[in-house]
Amino acid sequence: MTNDLNGEKVLLTGITGFIGSHLARRLVAEGAIVCGFVKKSSSTRRIKDIEENIQIFRADLRDYEAVYRAVKKIEPQKIFHLAACVDANRSFEFMDEMIKVNVEGTINLLRALNDVDYDCFINTGSSEEYGDNPVPFREDQEANPVSPYSASKACTTLFCRMLHKTMGLPIVTLRPFLIYGPGQDSNMLIPELIKSILRGHAFKMTGGEQTREFNYVDDIVDGFVKASTSQKAIGEVINIGNGQEYKIIDVVEQILELMNSEIKPAIGALPYRPGEAWHFYCDNTKAKEILGWTPRISLRDGLERTINWYNEHQT
Repeated sequence: MTNDLNGEKVLLTGITGFIGSHLARRLVAEGAIVCGFVKKSSSTRRIKDIEENIQIFRADLRDYEAVYRAVKKIEPQKIFHLAACVDANRSFEFMDEMIKVNVEGTINLLRALNDVDYDCFINTGSSEEYGDNPVPFREDQEANPVSPYSASKACTTLFCRMLHKTMGLPIVTLRPFLIYGPGQDSNMLIPELIKSILRGHAFKMTGGEQTREFNYVDDIVDGFVKASTSQKAIGEVINIGNGQEYKIIDVVEQILELMNSEIKPAIGALPYRPGEAWHFYCDNTKAKEILGWTPRISLRDGLERTINWYNEHQT
């Protein structure tokens, strides 16, 4: 395994997603030969600025034959697997999609790679696999999923750990914690609040007493890059998160201050969710010790960068 990505051929699934698009830019900057899987129905708007520097393959993870053909053309040395079906819906209808994309799709990709001499496969897990375990979340805790999405991710993690243990596949699972930054979909707290302020719209929220950790996307991307060049990471499950908890209301107030907003949110206008997790943050000891990874971007700095981006790209 090489200790840098210059000249390495990499496959990135989920390249048009929020994290995937940021990771793609980093990989291009590192000198990697970047190939990305994109579904036929997916837009490439997030990667327009680097599209000439990457190779796009139209392949749906649910279609094994399409995945196999693309993988044989690429023959990647490293795989960053970020593509997933992400939905908080708890209906049986969505469970089927979670299984087909997140579980079967990952297995399809690993099967297609069976004859490829790759040195690292990064499976993207989820902090939600921990469910309502006690905080801080540690990798040695048993998965305790509370949604179809988190259950599908926990299942995929188990498959990946089994394949490493029984077949020696060079797989590492990363569990990124809550992420924010430029280009994120507006159904998440930080971009939704920023856009509401820019448009002069009212913002309804809960009482905001629950705590979360917030990671700027560049820090998370750095964790992925470091994991792909670390032999010690193979076979491990590793949290990627800063481990610092903030009350939601405090983050909201900091954004209002940074934007000099005269609009005040309607605090308490929305009820807390049933089964609300009151504390949600990780122990990142393994990331520090195995990857030499530490977060570099403070919450204030990251919020300023994000606000500036939305100021320049508001629609």
